[in-house]
Amino acid sequence: MSLRQATRTTARSLSVLRRVSHSHAVRALHSLSEHRVDVSPRTQRPPRRSFATPPPQVKHSDLPIEQYHQYSDATMDKMLESLENLLDELADPEYEVEYGSGVLTLKLGSKGTYVINKQPPNKQIWLSSPFSGPKRYDYAPEQDEWVYYRDGRSLSDLLNQELSDALGRKVDLGLTDVSTQLS
Repeated sequence: MSLRQATRTTARSLSVLRRVSHSHAVRALHSLSEHRVDVSPRTQRPPRRSFATPPPQVKHSDLPIEQYHQYSDATMDKMLESLENLLDELADPEYEVEYGSGVLTLKLGSKGTYVINKQPPNKQIWLSSPFSGPKRYDYAPEQDEWVYYRDGRSLSDLLNQELSDALGRKVDLGLTDVSTQLS
């Protein structure tokens, strides 16, 4: 094939390619114009986007903030007292409990650390567990306990179970009947 023939073949190929590309582009634009959404000022709003999963359902507490503080303080005080007594009985130098500014930290040496804190803006108690991870507890008046609404389990049940398993003995922190523990 001579150089002249190769040049003609290349020019023809480019011309065909341009026509094909142009026709694809025209079809694509035509397709888009058929599905066009009018978002001119005359219309209300463009259609809303649909997501595959719904947003999380958040239950906002109706508990008055003063009552939240009473219940959460009573719970945190009872928890601190019970944990101090438990750790005194165990007498393990690796175990330690501290409480300040609404944050309780329970260190269990190589078994991990719990952080339990008040969250007044949400009227919740938050737990970070080395075994079950993070959870957010709301006060449930019908149970008179702090409950994690995603699984329905109470803070008391979870802590008693996890600490019993971790320490190899039955643990009951006495966190039930919150309203009766007010000082």
